[in-house]
Order: sequence, then structure tokens, then C-alpha cells
Amino acid sequence: MIRELLTDIEIDVKYKIYTEQKNLAAVKNLKELLNQIDHEVEVVPIKDKEKLSKLLVSLKGQALSDNEHRMVEKLIKN
Repeated sequence: MIRELLTDIEIDVKYKIYTEQKNLAAVKNLKELLNQIDHEVEVVPIKDKEKLSKLLVSLKGQALSDNEHRMVEKLIKN
């Protein structure tokens, strides 16, 4: 019984670590994209999800990942 509980906990922790690593990678990617902007010339549309997403896609040269989209949503909400 206790081994099964520990195995369940282990699986749960591994999933959380995997998820957080994906989120961390998304944050890192978005920071790198935003570092490409000359903030003295360009205004980052922090309150407009669509415009911010388009700007990031333009900088990245391809679509944002699901995790990157979730991070953009978190940025907009804060």
C-alpha cells in the first residue's frame, strides 16, 4: 500500500517538474524575444494579447508554442 502511494507521489512530482520545465523554457524564449526589441523606439503592447502575440510571432518567425501562449496570457493578466 505505501509503495503504491509513494509511486503515485513520484509520478505526480515528475509530471509537475516536467510541466514547470516547459514553462521555464517558454519564459526564457519570451525574454529572449523581448530582448530583441529596442524599447526606446518600440512600444510593447502589454495590455493587448493579440498585438503582443503578433509581435512575438514576428520576432520568433514562427508560431508560439502552447506554453508561450499561456505565458503571454499570464503577462496580460498581471
